[in-house]
Amino acid sequence: MADELARAYAFLARADMAGERTADSSIGTAVIDDALPKRLDSNFLRVEREAAGETVRSEAERLGRRMIFVPDPILGESLVPFFKEQGWRVNRVVVMAQRREPEREADLSRVREVREEDLRAARTRLNAGRPWGAPEVLEQLFAGRRSIGEKVDTHFFAVLVDDQVVSYTDLYQDGADAQVEDVGTLLEYRGNGYATSVVLGAIAEARRNGAEFVFLVADKEDWPKELYRRLGFDELGYYVKFVSPALR
Repeated sequence: MADELARAYAFLARADMAGERTADSSIGTAVIDDALPKRLDSNFLRVEREAAGETVRSEAERLGRRMIFVPDPILGESLVPFFKEQGWRVNRVVVMAQRREPEREADLSRVREVREEDLRAARTRLNAGRPWGAPEVLEQLFAGRRSIGEKVDTHFFAVLVDDQVVSYTDLYQDGADAQVEDVGTLLEYRGNGYATSVVLGAIAEARRNGAEFVFLVADKEDWPKELYRRLGFDELGYYVKFVSPALR
């Protein structure tokens, strides 16, 4: 399982959490994408060595990083009290890999591969009112998908009702490794199994293209991870992220 978790982290580092350059830190590495400064998953401080909370925050400020990524959950949890006190948002993110057959069936005939641009209206609706839902931030999140597509193969899948995207997901693939990312369903269309369909449809495409290792990440403290368990995913571990209060 440790090898699989390392494999997922390596994929994230070259795809969804890749920047354009890095900078050294006394406690780890800063990831930087000057073209997409508002996309936090391309701009963060990765903490790789034990350090006090004040040191971590000072390094993040020195390097202009507003998100801190701690792959080691033990180290991450040790920093939680300090950053909570400082008003930073704490996100625990579980890494899951599909290691079993799904417990649920889905109608894959209703899943369509679409363009990234086709998903923007639905993504905008679902993210409205969230810190990352501001138009100028969403614009960079959309551009980030083009950047990912320059590093690995990207595909986008959706269920459409009356020609409107109501559920969607992304697929990032590099040979035998693949990630399912950003699953979303419009509120009024939930409960119809659409998320199950788009996830399993994306995985079917990945398997056809040679994927042997398929993983995703999910909020450790939210309900979607339970759906993913029913789709054959098992937890490999989790990491901790801290987001500056300036972005809340």
